Amino acid sequence: MKKAFLISASIILSTPALAETVVGCAADNPNYKAYMGMTNEMFIPRNGAVAPKFYSEELISHNQDRGGGTAAKVRAAQMNRMYDESFKTFGERSYENELIICQGDYVIARVALTSKMTGPMGAQAATGKTARISATDIYKFKDGKVIERWGNADNVGQLWQLGLQLPPPPPGMADEKK
Repeated sequence: MKKAFLISASIILSTPALAETVVGCAADNPNYKAYMGMTNEMFIPRNGAVAPKFYSEELISHNQDRGGGTAAKVRAAQMNRMYDESFKTFGERSYENELIICQGDYVIARVALTSKMTGPMGAQAATGKTARISATDIYKFKDGKVIERWGNADNVGQLWQLGLQLPPPPPGMADEKK
């Protein structure tokens, strides 16, 4: 039997206006507070140095951003490097929460990212172009820190908007004839 997620009537649910975040979380929810701390201290400025403040020393990542989808153990230091790489490629970026939902140990966030490519991405030179994409992340918290993460972003749409070619698939993702 699948478990349904129900949003409690005691949550705050704001009506969306242009660029207004819809929040389905109690204002005093500790996981919501932790996520907003991540947003303001790490995601917007891309300050990877604070990753250990928000991520457990080791977490499980189901991140789709680099292909795959299998669970992988990731250390907070690796998250720090990810933010550093992002800043080198996208020196100019805005980050907007569009929807945030809290349920039990989980926070689900849909965001809009507008990024200008000011540095190289792998072997591809910076284009100076701007891309706007959406991304959805699900975070599982324990004791105020992320212990598990699922992430999806419109990376293909981003590459198209930036005028870049799709990279080859990661190892294990290549088309295999069966």
